[in-house]
Amino acid sequence: MTRTPQPRTVPPAGALAASVVTLVLACGADNGIGPDLPQVPEWIRLPTESGSSVSIAVVRPETTPRGVVVAFPWGAGDASLLLGLIDSYWDHAAPAAGYAVVGVETYGPGLDEDAASVMSAVMGWIDENFAGASGDIVMTGASAGGIGVFHAALAVPDRVGGIIAMPGRHTGEGSLASLAGTPVWMMVGEGDARWVEGSETTAERLRDAGAEVTLEILAGQGHVLIVAQDALVRWMEGRRTP
Repeated sequence: MTRTPQPRTVPPAGALAASVVTLVLACGADNGIGPDLPQVPEWIRLPTESGSSVSIAVVRPETTPRGVVVAFPWGAGDASLLLGLIDSYWDHAAPAAGYAVVGVETYGPGLDEDAASVMSAVMGWIDENFAGASGDIVMTGASAGGIGVFHAALAVPDRVGGIIAMPGRHTGEGSLASLAGTPVWMMVGEGDARWVEGSETTAERLRDAGAEVTLEILAGQGHVLIVAQDALVRWMEGRRTP
């Protein structure tokens, strides 16, 4: 089913890096959710097996978490872009529904080489700190993060209870068979031609691998998608239990 977008001026994909933070903050201010986070994200730096480190931004629900959203940001994946992604899609409805949010400060396409090391550190922290929720993990990413989310999922396929790519695509040539049975929701704006093609190709490959894929091409939207936070939570609550 195609969603009807809210009226808004969306910058072209080429302007993403310069405008995304301003845009997503505006979205959070007028979507009926309100600008305040349930709490200020907590920044934590984790050592990785490769000898480097990775930073995560954590938003905790007020109650014991029932699941965890692991999010990968747009663009270069720096702290401001990660906070913009969380503010736009994950700062209110998911924590209110009992999901912890763990944003990963990383450049998504770079996970092609580093996913195993990064995800080992992130999953280890989740297991230690959200043990009761670590069995239900949804991974999500947008744009560069929508590429990174597939690298991350393939590094720890047995830990993935769902994937939301908005937009996203798999850029590797390897098998996607380890994601068989995984619920995947892919979204892309109809005006984002290159990403529409990549999303369609990835969705077809995932279906061939046995994943449970929904691909939505959102009418009137471009690269930076406007999606209600409540809709993301409804999808998570309606997917097959991992």
